[in-house]
Amino acid sequence: MSLVNKKTTVWHSFAMLAASVLIGATLSWAQPTYTVLHNLLSPGAQGGLTFDTNGNLYGAAKGSPGPLANGTVFELRHSKSGSWTWKLLYRFLGGSDGREPFPVIFDSAGNLRGTTLGGGTSYCPYSNRIQTCGTVFELNPTPKGQWTKKILYSFTGSNNGGNDAANPSSGLIADDAGNLYGETTLGMGHGTVFALRPGPDGTWTETVLYRFTGGADGWSPSGGLSIGPAGNLYGTTSHGGDSTNCPLGCGTVFELSPGPTGDWTFKTLYAFCSSSGCPDGAIPLGGMALDSKGNLFGTTSAGGIAPCWWRDLGCGTAYKLVPETGRFRLLHSFCPEAYCLDGAGPSSGLVPDGAGGFYGETVVGGNRNQGTVFRLSRDALGHWNVESLYSFCALDACADGGEPSGGVTLDSAGNIYGTTQIGHGYGVIFQIIP
Repeated sequence: MSLVNKKTTVWHSFAMLAASVLIGATLSWAQPTYTVLHNLLSPGAQGGLTFDTNGNLYGAAKGSPGPLANGTVFELRHSKSGSWTWKLLYRFLGGSDGREPFPVIFDSAGNLRGTTLGGGTSYCPYSNRIQTCGTVFELNPTPKGQWTKKILYSFTGSNNGGNDAANPSSGLIADDAGNLYGETTLGMGHGTVFALRPGPDGTWTETVLYRFTGGADGWSPSGGLSIGPAGNLYGTTSHGGDSTNCPLGCGTVFELSPGPTGDWTFKTLYAFCSSSGCPDGAIPLGGMALDSKGNLFGTTSAGGIAPCWWRDLGCGTAYKLVPETGRFRLLHSFCPEAYCLDGAGPSSGLVPDGAGGFYGETVVGGNRNQGTVFRLSRDALGHWNVESLYSFCALDACADGGEPSGGVTLDSAGNIYGTTQIGHGYGVIFQIIP
């Protein structure tokens, strides 16, 4: 959803005043170096970029150049001279091959795998209209530099008495055995978590691990899954949980634990906004990050202890959660000052920086109210602090982009990469050297 539409006229006045004083200082920071690597030619880039072993980037966009706007998978190739070249790998047709892809991942053989919101061979009710149920796909590289596509699975939903998931809501993750895991927004309830396992003959078998009921367990999982050291799956739901302060529930953190016989046990680890005002946060839209001890770190797009111009429930939070005990700790409440220079409305999860801290992004806030990339780290006294590394839309006509979403990705040197939703029309792919 477009969070930036929540802006107010008052905010514009304050933001422009703050920017006139602070923008020069922001752009003169010595450490972070910001570079636009590519201006996107199609809308809906999903963030969550993926590196191959040669340092090339791969990603997906929900739109496409031209009339068949069903999505693309693309490559951004890095040359020895330091330049980056964009290449289209696959353009979705919107039929059985799928449409509106989510971010892709690599398997051990160098194939790209991902999900599509729609497309496939079965029709499902979705948003008061008929839409196909979505797919899991694979792109295989050829010796001539081309890529061929095949469908690993087409979801069937609950049509004709079926009992399947429908309409993926995030990308995939894989375990060490090559099994794939993902989430859907529909399918016999209020969303599912599913597994896809390869067989010896090359076919794939899908299993629904859990169906959300829309109550205390949550509904609408969409932030992506994470795997813990014991093989447990962790994720968030944007709604459900405690409905005392949110009519639809303010979201949850959940865990799925594998059993010895192939069964999975579901547990709600935390329900947001259990007290008035949602000081702990509300409506998480991103997945979970794990530290070396197995603790969970994440963000919420709303809630927090600071007042917020942007929405009644606050501008969002960063938090830590210990799975074994359910102990919750608020690490940061966004927008503690009048101008939200640290950002507001984080819409994706956190990424470990390799030094005990995390990187993340906000879709609004910052010097120009077009979002930020930030670092969450702990000081010598154990306090967690947020440092804004970059505020978007700092250049004329937002040539640097704005409204980052989908999460950031790090290379082996610790440089940060991501995408924006605006800038040159359809957004940019960017690099930040911290």
